Amino acid sequence: MENSICTNCGVELDMGIESCPLCGGMNQSMPAQEKSNTAYYPSEILKLNSRQRARVAWELSGIIAASGILVSLIVDLVIEKGLNWSLYSATLVAGAWIYLTLFTFSRKKLWLLLPGLALNTLAIEALIDLFAPPLNWFIPLSLPLTLSLFILIAIVIILIKRALYKGFNILALVFLALSAQVVVIEIFTDLYFGGKADIEWSAITASAVVPFSSILVFIHYRLKRGLNLRSYFHV
Repeated sequence: MENSICTNCGVELDMGIESCPLCGGMNQSMPAQEKSNTAYYPSEILKLNSRQRARVAWELSGIIAASGILVSLIVDLVIEKGLNWSLYSATLVAGAWIYLTLFTFSRKKLWLLLPGLALNTLAIEALIDLFAPPLNWFIPLSLPLTLSLFILIAIVIILIKRALYKGFNILALVFLALSAQVVVIEIFTDLYFGGKADIEWSAITASAVVPFSSILVFIHYRLKRGLNLRSYFHV
C-alpha cells in the first residue's frame, strides 16, 4: 500500500493516516506518485484565519519594536556615552506596542481594554516625567487629566450600552463629555501653572456645547425617536 498525499496542503502522509497533521484535512487517498503532477502553492499550504493572522502580526510587531528599542539604546550609548534621548524613544515604542497588544487581544473586552489603555498611558507619562525631572508635571497635571478622560469615556460607553435607542442622544452625550473634560483641563492647568483655578474659556466652550447637545436630545426623543445614526446619515 503506497503513501498518500493530502489534497489540501500537499503533505505526504504515512499509511493509515486519515487526517493531515499539518492542516487537519482528510486523507483523500491521493497516490504519492501523482504528487509530481500536482502543483501546490505556499498560500495553500498554510491558511490562517483572522485571529491567527492578527497574532502573527502582533509577534512581528514585537520583534520590530524590540529591535528598534535595542538599536536606539546602542546608538545612544555609543554616541552620547550614556542613555539620554533613547529613553524617550524606547518608552514611546514600548508603549505603542502595548497599545497594539491591548487592541489585538482585548478589543472585545472593554472591562479589560479601558483600564489597560489608562494604565499604559499613565505609565508612559510617568516615565517621560521621570526622565525630565525639572518639570514634575505627572502627579499634579497629567495624572488627573488622564484619569478624568478615561472615566468620562467609561461613563459614555456604559450609557451608550444602556440606551434603548442609539441616535442623536449618543452625539449629545459625547459632546457633553467633551465639555466636561474641557472644564477639568482648565482647572488642573490653572492649578499647575498658577496655583489657583479660574474657570474662564472652558465655561465659554461648555456654554456653547450644552445648548447644542440639548437640541440633539430634543430631536432624538421628540422628533426622531428611535432613529439610528447609521440610517440617518445613510451609512
